[in-house]
Amino acid sequence: MMRTDPDAILTTPGLRDTALKRGKEVFAENCASCHGADAKGSTLKAIPDMTDDDYLYGQNTPSDIEQIVLHGIRAGDTKGWNLADMPGYARAIPYAREKLPPLTPAQTDDLVAFLRAANGNGGYDEARVDRGRMMFKTTAGCGDCHGGDAGGDPAIGAPNLVDGKWLKGNGSEADIRHTLERGLAGVSPAFIHRLSGYDARVVAVYTASLHPPTKPAQ
Repeated sequence: MMRTDPDAILTTPGLRDTALKRGKEVFAENCASCHGADAKGSTLKAIPDMTDDDYLYGQNTPSDIEQIVLHGIRAGDTKGWNLADMPGYARAIPYAREKLPPLTPAQTDDLVAFLRAANGNGGYDEARVDRGRMMFKTTAGCGDCHGGDAGGDPAIGAPNLVDGKWLKGNGSEADIRHTLERGLAGVSPAFIHRLSGYDARVVAVYTASLHPPTKPAQ
């Protein structure tokens, strides 16, 4: 198992069965307390669903997941994912790492209108949507992480904001406003000192198996 490329294990019949059996046990013992026994996470607590095709970090390869299992997300491990947090725009200093201006309630409402409209929700004044779109790309700095098209960036853990899938809440005005105002910076533990290398690998393989297969680039 440890001599094989982790990304090849799911297509290697003998290793696959062994990895999935032990990986399921490791997941139940170490991951299910947050992600759930069904691995579907919690939008109430901003815990990712491990069974859908909306990848927050990386591309759902066992090697990407193994890196997260070992070194975590914002877990104080220098090898972990520590690149960006979601600013809280209602705070006097929205983001400690970069100078961003706080937003007024009216500006926040414009951003909410833009994000709701971008997800197919109608009934918003076009001027508000346009102001929100411009703010997203410029003043608020949202596009620096989520991209100018709001499609996200799994290289830094910035969610896709236009696919109708929400890490926190259900995409309602209240939920989007709450995240914009208070920010978000979830933590995944680093298991490097708690799991053997073998168990870290097999749980990564098991978790990758829960997602739909990644579609090859066209």
